[in-house]
Amino acid sequence: MPKILHLADLHLGAPYDSLPPQAAAACRTAQLEAFAMALHRAADLGTDAVLIAGDLFDAPTPPAPLAAQAMTLLSKARCPVLIAPGNHDYLCPESPYSGELPENVHVFDRTHLEPFQLDGDTVIWGAAFCGTSAAIPVTAPLQQDVCNILLVHADLLTGSGYNPLTAADLEASGFTYAALGHNHEFSGLRRAGGTAYACPGSLMGRTAQEDGPRGYLLGEVSRAGVNLQWTPGGGVEFLSLTQPMEGIGDDRALGKAVAAQIPPHHSRICATLTLSGEKRYEPDLAALQNALAQVFLSAALRDESVRWRDPWRYAADDGLRGAVTRRFRKQYDDAADEGARAQALFALRVALAALEGEAFPQAAV
Repeated sequence: MPKILHLADLHLGAPYDSLPPQAAAACRTAQLEAFAMALHRAADLGTDAVLIAGDLFDAPTPPAPLAAQAMTLLSKARCPVLIAPGNHDYLCPESPYSGELPENVHVFDRTHLEPFQLDGDTVIWGAAFCGTSAAIPVTAPLQQDVCNILLVHADLLTGSGYNPLTAADLEASGFTYAALGHNHEFSGLRRAGGTAYACPGSLMGRTAQEDGPRGYLLGEVSRAGVNLQWTPGGGVEFLSLTQPMEGIGDDRALGKAVAAQIPPHHSRICATLTLSGEKRYEPDLAALQNALAQVFLSAALRDESVRWRDPWRYAADDGLRGAVTRRFRKQYDDAADEGARAQALFALRVALAALEGEAFPQAAV
């Protein structure tokens, strides 16, 4: 029952061009650190193979020093390392995969599945992207008395040009386990017929849209069963925070509310803070931005809040807005409890926004 480390979408050397230069450089360093930590943990647990399902690098021809660093890390893995190039690190003449590789590293270099005999009971079948798109058939002459593992970069979400695979494809394939990459969110460990499959997601996020912890799969795969655990990679995280402005009366109160949301590992977080809702005062955005920059690796601030306005401001008007306001005021005054009053007040705000051509307010949670 071999133990495997299943990685994908490390995107080593990603530009992180949405971040300031210093934070972007720190993220690229953190990528290598997270990669090294995953390999060290796998080695400590006696892993039999490292499977990388594409996009180890962010580009097909990464800088030579970066490629050398990555290969040095892989050379210390204490087990075979199998790589199936993806759409970002596709195989080409200038690829680091085309040069001299560490003895324990095997790169699949064909656009159709080829076998790698891991041991007497396990065969790993892989293939490569040789350009930015691929369509790799997942049919192969499998040995029925061994554990057959598929290793490819494949899109589970759309019918794209990035080697799309469906559950039906995987069920018909006959593989024991399909180690996939490309989709940056962890897919969960799934099953299609007799085939278990998963995409671990990226090892570390690259943009604010790839927020939250990222990681890898580690565990055992055999014909008797697949037991893989998703593990956080420990790299830099992107985090989106929202601070409602209702009930905030000054900068001190705002700072206290924001501080309550800051996680312990804040120095390894690229945060985006969005101010929302109705505000009773104008916050000092420059001071808040400066404070966030002292806490997080990188911080972006967005003020999507709007100035508070008296909801009953049209109560004395003769027009439609006045009639609507008075109708909801009666509902508010006749409400049986605070929840009903809040509902009437929110309905009034929605109605006024519609009449004035403004964005609808967000309901309080």
